[in-house]
Amino acid sequence: MRIGIITAMAEETLPVYRKLGNVVAEDCVSGVAIKQIEAEGHTIYLATSGIGEIRAALAVQLLVDLFDVEAIVNFGFVGSLNPALSVGELIVVERAVHHQFDISAVNGTPLGCYDGKDSPYFYTDKQIADKLRALLPYKLRNVVAASGDKFVADSATKAFLRDTFGADICEMEIAGICLAAERNNVPVFSLKVVSDGADEEATVSFGEVLEKGITNYEEVLPYLLKALADEKAAPLPPAKI
Repeated sequence: MRIGIITAMAEETLPVYRKLGNVVAEDCVSGVAIKQIEAEGHTIYLATSGIGEIRAALAVQLLVDLFDVEAIVNFGFVGSLNPALSVGELIVVERAVHHQFDISAVNGTPLGCYDGKDSPYFYTDKQIADKLRALLPYKLRNVVAASGDKFVADSATKAFLRDTFGADICEMEIAGICLAAERNNVPVFSLKVVSDGADEEATVSFGEVLEKGITNYEEVLPYLLKALADEKAAPLPPAKI
């Protein structure tokens, strides 16, 4: 299977690269560093997109156009909005909302809703998540992600995202990834690691986690690759024109 793995920062890419190894080619296309890796019968394109929704969406489009990837996987750090989440905990993004998308002044569309959509949420692929869970020896929590182009560190914004969207985490790429993948009819799976607690110490905690290299998601990779090898994920239905 041709799999695109997208991370925003080199610090998030490195653990995956170290785990998989066997790089057969690498290049930088439109500012996106891409390594081609052969592992477990898959051809993997490991892309470091850069931080933010637009860069992440660009990375998806590059992987689709250049390498015809059949699935997109996203790893990365996230901030917690839910006090029940622990720093270092691995979580599966079940759905995401682009919380900064706002066309309400035009036609009253609710915050986060793209034109033509009935819901503000983008959903990741349940089939991939279910297959992974069947293989893992431990459980992973499903979460809702509030995704935007702002590093959220203040308690007022965190409370707003919790109350408005039922969000458990906040980050800066998954909505762009989901949007681009949806447009290209490619399934998405996203596994994140909590880098800070649901308080106003986000920048301090994030820096500490980054410095210590706490990721853990690379340990799930062998299980994920096996899940993807069993059967191709069901593609999204074609968009209506």
